Amino acid sequence: MKLDVIRNLGSGGFGTVDLVKGADGLEYAKKTFCPAQPLTPAIEENVRKRFAREARIQSGIKHRNIVPVVHTELDENPPYYLMPRAICSLQDDMDRDRTLGGKWIAAITDMVAALDELHNMGIYHRDLKPQNVLKYQVVVPGGEIREYYAISDFGLIAMNESRLSVLTVTGMAKGTDYYTAPEITSDLRKATAQSDIYSLGCILHDIVGSDPRVPCAEIKEGGDFGAILRNCTRADADRRFKSVRAVLDAINSASADALPTSLATKTPGFGDQLSRGEPLDEQAAKALVQFVEDNDGDAPQILDRLSLAQVQDLCSKWTGLGDRLGQIYSKWVLKNSFAFERCDSLANVLEAFFSLCSIETKADALMAMLEMGTSHNRWYVERKFLQLCGSKMDETMARRLSIEFRATGDNICHLIAHLENSVGASRVELHPSLQTVLTEVCR
Repeated sequence: MKLDVIRNLGSGGFGTVDLVKGADGLEYAKKTFCPAQPLTPAIEENVRKRFAREARIQSGIKHRNIVPVVHTELDENPPYYLMPRAICSLQDDMDRDRTLGGKWIAAITDMVAALDELHNMGIYHRDLKPQNVLKYQVVVPGGEIREYYAISDFGLIAMNESRLSVLTVTGMAKGTDYYTAPEITSDLRKATAQSDIYSLGCILHDIVGSDPRVPCAEIKEGGDFGAILRNCTRADADRRFKSVRAVLDAINSASADALPTSLATKTPGFGDQLSRGEPLDEQAAKALVQFVEDNDGDAPQILDRLSLAQVQDLCSKWTGLGDRLGQIYSKWVLKNSFAFERCDSLANVLEAFFSLCSIETKADALMAMLEMGTSHNRWYVERKFLQLCGSKMDETMARRLSIEFRATGDNICHLIAHLENSVGASRVELHPSLQTVLTEVCR
């Protein structure tokens, strides 16, 4: 493949990245295998195989927040692959303004979406840092140009179900890396989702932190995000957040304004527990559900402050209360607009209602997810809807959702068409019962 090198963009432990122009006139980032230091022939061959394997893994992942591999030449000497050219890196943007013009939660949301996808496949990045998070642009339905971030540089990627090579830290000076979890500085085979959560916490500290950071140590400081930073970076990986979703949920909760005094006085039975993010006891849970049922005007401020952990705990303990809350929550999401970066957390809460509640609440949660995902052009939410409504969906649930599709009328055709266009999917990925309804309704 003919490529003209424009300039070098950088280098890492095992590769160099150049900006190149292809015969099609488009510019790409070309990553070429090139160890940064001499290796023994056996280890160099091992690393070369890993380079090719990681390129194949990355090329098989189709997710907007994960940089795609668009072409590979892995039998060349040296092997290389091509990726789309980025506008800049997250590090470049943070050098200009570490809060990204106040829109930093959107960047964290994009990273969480990518890591969630990887972790669900048993894949860990292990080298997450601002230089490896790249910014791109996309034209969403309606013509709006939207910027987003995608994770790149999978040179250290690991799959927990694959055979691990003898390569651990050979050729990688990880001990002083500013974003590396302590457990993998001596052995990369110890990587888990919590290793990436540690790195995510370090990036969060770059944005909201105030004190200097010691590499590979817990971050201990005050402020609204102090507890989140510490629980991302605890020395004991088992004590860190259990998932990247939980990190995002905690960030959104910490970012929310305190309940207005006028509202706080109306919620003595649950307001304090809600604001602190604590699990609600049964009395508080009953009071909260009754309040949002009886106070349409104030309910949104309460619903917006519910954390994923609180919803999961409530639904697990008191199914009836969970159903009542889930139906109100779904209706609220269905009928309203939200900040773009807020949608992913809302979808995760809807998924909790779907997982833990009755079939009626499940149907409401899915319809709310579909409406929010398509109306907000939020790729993560649309993909989640597709995953939950795929061929493995329970047959009874699929028949119940089919009724909602029919009740929605022609609008369901527009929603599904938007979803297909947005995420490059097809309705044939849906459960057969849902496909049948769409065939009958969307004539």
